[in-house]
Amino acid sequence: MCRAKYLGPIFEWKLNEIAIVLNVREDVHQTNGTDMVSPFIQGLEDVDLDEAVKARDCILTNKPYPFLSFRKTNPSTYHRQMTKDECRKDIFHNGRLVCRAVNILIKDSNMRAKPYAGVVRRLYSHEADQLPIQHAHSNSVIVLDEDEKTQNALKRRTKSESLEILEDLPQFRRTPRRIRKQQYTFGDTFCGAGGASQGAVQAGLHVTWGLDHDHHAIQAYGYNHTGADVYLRDAHDFPPEGTPKLILKVDILHLSPPCCYWSPAHTRDGQNDQANYEAIYTVGPILKKVKPRIATLEQTFGLMTHAQHKQNFHLLINDIINAGYDLRYKLQDMSRFGLPQQRKRLLIIAARRGTPLPPFPKPTHGLGLNPFVSVADALVPLHKAPDDEYHMPQSMRVLNKEPYDPTKTFLKGCITTGGGGNYHPSGRRNFTAREYALLQSFPYNYEFSGCNGEALKQIGNAFPPIMAEALYRTIAQHLEAFDHGLIGAEEEIADLQDHLSKQGIDLPGSQSHPISLFDGPMESELDKSPYRYLTRGTGVLSPNQGRRRTHQQQQQKSCFGRKDAFKADPAGAEKNMRRVNPKTEDKSIKPKSQHGDADAAMVFPSYAWLFGSPTPTTSRAPLQRTSPVPVPVPVPVSDYRARRLERKRKFKELEDALDRGDVVELD
Repeated sequence: MCRAKYLGPIFEWKLNEIAIVLNVREDVHQTNGTDMVSPFIQGLEDVDLDEAVKARDCILTNKPYPFLSFRKTNPSTYHRQMTKDECRKDIFHNGRLVCRAVNILIKDSNMRAKPYAGVVRRLYSHEADQLPIQHAHSNSVIVLDEDEKTQNALKRRTKSESLEILEDLPQFRRTPRRIRKQQYTFGDTFCGAGGASQGAVQAGLHVTWGLDHDHHAIQAYGYNHTGADVYLRDAHDFPPEGTPKLILKVDILHLSPPCCYWSPAHTRDGQNDQANYEAIYTVGPILKKVKPRIATLEQTFGLMTHAQHKQNFHLLINDIINAGYDLRYKLQDMSRFGLPQQRKRLLIIAARRGTPLPPFPKPTHGLGLNPFVSVADALVPLHKAPDDEYHMPQSMRVLNKEPYDPTKTFLKGCITTGGGGNYHPSGRRNFTAREYALLQSFPYNYEFSGCNGEALKQIGNAFPPIMAEALYRTIAQHLEAFDHGLIGAEEEIADLQDHLSKQGIDLPGSQSHPISLFDGPMESELDKSPYRYLTRGTGVLSPNQGRRRTHQQQQQKSCFGRKDAFKADPAGAEKNMRRVNPKTEDKSIKPKSQHGDADAAMVFPSYAWLFGSPTPTTSRAPLQRTSPVPVPVPVPVSDYRARRLERKRKFKELEDALDRGDVVELD
């Protein structure tokens, strides 16, 4: 345990308020199947008896401050002749200690590195001491805090004793609602072009509104989410005056404040630094106004890992806690979820107290799982798509860089608003904005606004939809399980599907794979259950599928043997991305050429469509949208399903052929 003031600004600095700090290892979270080992057991530490000074009165409680603290005790126990400083010192050394929160720090297996994940929350009722409440009268409150606002708040909190008695009632599971297949609502703050909202749509959520101050970004958001309300305004001025609370009420809220200032790539002052710095402190006020059941945040990892930003990260956690939420955070490599780039981001899930805190989704790509997605895999939908204003490779400036094999590598760098130093596999040009959008996991028909530079800015700032889909699918499943009374508000669950299975709860029609990114969300025809999200599955392979996939990957040729290769798997075990037939693979990588992309196409015949021959052009005029987005013609559901099944069959045949190492001709 540690005094709250010694943990930085994570918790409010109150006299004799303490918090439990637990250092745990992620690899021991699961020791028996998917049963979680309590962090209170993992975090036990041996302390030398000589280090103990004296016994102190300490209470573990899930009640809010200041209940059960020394402020609620009889003031006659203290000498009335003491000065304020003497009284404070006596309380510091002899008064009651109260613990209301726990700070769990998750580290890797060696426990020597800095924590890369954690949980900050109030104690649950079953973790608190079962002690009788001793109520005090308002005239017995001892006020030692200097903050006048805190003093006034303490005076206002003296209410009926019946409110305190209700808090002691045991925690029961929620009574199931009678709503069948309820669709959860979603709001997007700092939405940009709508990457998070697109992932929410793919996860089956209903997007109701989006907020951003950038004109082009909010215009692109409106193009793609026509049923959502859009707010073009600063987050400090949100919501607009007179807006009914019912309009803003959502089940899940996402917030992605600008990350430029906190990024490790930020090495010099920018003109928007102050605005970007202040934007992160709108999170707490917005949570207090909107009050979603679940909130998510996505930020650059520099906010957590860089020493100069550590205090700001702790202040962000404090704002979320004071808004009434418990939270968990993690540094997540999004390539483990199907993104063809090393994009490490800080993700936060916050749950309003009384709502279960969902875990992060399990990786779907890696050793024993689906193969990693390469550059060529991500660009497959483009070879049949017509050129548009954001994909005109023939008009791009010609480069003279080293080509690389797009079938066996990730992007060289993380996609940013300027491209991140990436270029086309041919080495003859940069990627187009449309190609960057696919590499960021946007659907191939996603609309953007403005010139190519504006579109690239919208793409680089986006929360990749494929990661958002996995995140919101997991969150929606936990909310649905809670609303149907299947889990409690204070249950720590590592694997929901396995937990329900052990409880004897059958989920008919459950899908074992996630919905295709390009097909769009659609419920299974076999789904006859009352659940909308629990039957969607997790996207993680079953144990038998995982063993078969692992056996195949052990026979594959490693594509990470080069010096500049990305070590994708955190444990260092994953070495392969795609099965390659060494007898048919052309291992020669031709150097820089003066013949456009044709030579690169000869080197990689399976992806010849990827290497067109662009017309040498040194510049191009910015392309502006001149007409609104055309309204698509409705397609009958039966025809849509038939096309969808046919498309999935073709993609399956293509994947099987590539796994065998066959040369595939694409028309």
